[in-house]
Amino acid sequence: MTLTLYILLASMLPSTTYGYGEIMCGDVGKARSCATGAVTASGARFDTEVPQVALALPTRLRLKGRHVRLRVDGGKCHTVALADKMHERWIGQRGFDLNPAALRLLTGRTPAAHWSGRIELCGLTPAPST
Repeated sequence: MTLTLYILLASMLPSTTYGYGEIMCGDVGKARSCATGAVTASGARFDTEVPQVALALPTRLRLKGRHVRLRVDGGKCHTVALADKMHERWIGQRGFDLNPAALRLLTGRTPAAHWSGRIELCGLTPAPST
């Protein structure tokens, strides 16, 4: 499966939140606390003030420089960084994991650690060419 198919699959499942200090940021097997400054699976720094999402992906699949356009039902589309990976056991079980900034951007609500809801895919932006 390609990254695009994993993104499409996630858009059909309930999404959740992350970034409240749990130990699951970064690559599987090298997870660290989801605190500002932690290195994510994409190599970007985790930041609760910058809209970022995580996606359930196989361990072998690399994640670099990708963004997705998302919205809540009937809401405005916003571009967020696809910055981190969830464990592959969640493939087909969970949608996107939104950090506090992404949740605030998409829903207009104060971030909450236990939010869950539907997130729609508006479109993909390509990875930068190398």
